[in-house]
Amino acid sequence: MHDMLRWDNETELRLQEVQNTLPDNASQLLCQWQQQHVSFSRMYLLLALAEARWVDHHGPFIGHGTFNGGPIMKASTLLYPPYQNLALLHMAHYVLGLIRHPNYGPYLMVEHLKTQESLEEIQHQFIPDLETGEMPLLSENRAAELATLAGIHARWLMIRAALRQYPENEHRLLIVQRALEFLDDTNGWHYAEAFFRAAIQYLGHRPDVHFTKQVLEAWPGTRAPLWQGPVDAKEVEKLRQDLVRCEFGQEPQKIITAISQNINGSTLLEAISLTASTLMFLSGFDAHAVTGIHCVLDLLRDERCPVDIRHLAWPLVLSSSRTRRQKAKRTDWIVDDPVTQVMQQRISHSSRVISRDDIIKSLYTDRTGLEAASYTRQYLQTGGDPTQLTRVFIETALTTEEPFDALHNVKMLWGLLNETLHCRSTACWIHLSAGARVIAQSITDSPMTTSILQQWDKLNACIKE
Repeated sequence: MHDMLRWDNETELRLQEVQNTLPDNASQLLCQWQQQHVSFSRMYLLLALAEARWVDHHGPFIGHGTFNGGPIMKASTLLYPPYQNLALLHMAHYVLGLIRHPNYGPYLMVEHLKTQESLEEIQHQFIPDLETGEMPLLSENRAAELATLAGIHARWLMIRAALRQYPENEHRLLIVQRALEFLDDTNGWHYAEAFFRAAIQYLGHRPDVHFTKQVLEAWPGTRAPLWQGPVDAKEVEKLRQDLVRCEFGQEPQKIITAISQNINGSTLLEAISLTASTLMFLSGFDAHAVTGIHCVLDLLRDERCPVDIRHLAWPLVLSSSRTRRQKAKRTDWIVDDPVTQVMQQRISHSSRVISRDDIIKSLYTDRTGLEAASYTRQYLQTGGDPTQLTRVFIETALTTEEPFDALHNVKMLWGLLNETLHCRSTACWIHLSAGARVIAQSITDSPMTTSILQQWDKLNACIKE
């Protein structure tokens, strides 16, 4: 009755190669593709399409292949070619393992059923029906129709639907926003249906928008802060401390109050960004602490973003499930605040200059990451290059972690670097110091990491032939 969703012959041939490759043979597949002059962006796109076709995203488990490829591909631009190969190898190993994992299949994406609705009717009913949780297949078919009839012009409807579910789980925004950016970066909008459907499979599984509705009831309209004016460093620090210390659920009102007090957008955005990194630093939480927040911050910076989405994004940005989980244990970390400790450490002109090698060495010698965080602060505040430091952090993640952690940490580091480069206050070091803690705590020595490095050697040798 139903046929498999198919694309052009060349794409189908490549996808069959993916399906026939075991994770331990990922390097052979990538070498073959590179010898055939398949571009890096095309390889990332093929892996994402394979994940969309053969992985069930209906929840509660979701595959990360459709929305991690973009950030990894962007972060790879910081790397030397051998490490670009390693990043791609991690992505391939992850996807090849995912499509064979019993939590995610067996599954096959088939051709969708046309809904016999006009584009206007679909757009009108899409979010209300999706949020009932009672029409998941209709919502998926509508998503396919949106991809077919509207394509790139459906971007903001998809993001609006995803942002409303962000407080339930930040992956509900990640799976949409990062996937849409990935389609931009790979010229992949021809394949949008697979990405839309994977996202809506997840968004249609137990949607929960009660928190969002409460925020909109308390703050109706489309108001948002004005961007005019410089960053007020004192106000940034005041807001950062207030947002870190308040109980979960109070953040929207504090942000709304700041907007009503006419604090400009640049100041408020910087305070929120530093709050996110501070929370990750203090709580010892993993990369998920900030990657969803980075999505919302990117939306707020996007001049194309519609006013109603921007209005909602401001109060919701610090209301993700990971923020809730961090703050649930805040009594464990709020008293003995290591961020304040690091901030109070004086850097004298006679102090030994901290190098990137010192920081990397400390990742292995102090697995709490506090020494690396302190060194990172000293390095950055004495003129060190944040981009070069991020590069060596990424190299460390790729060579010491299994694919799932490596991919998440590379995505995190790419986001932290972006926040550092946008930052104008003296506390900018917090971002990469927080990242240093995560990397130190993530280093592992497992059979899988050993296997990945062995495959990496084979891949680099094969490409040189």
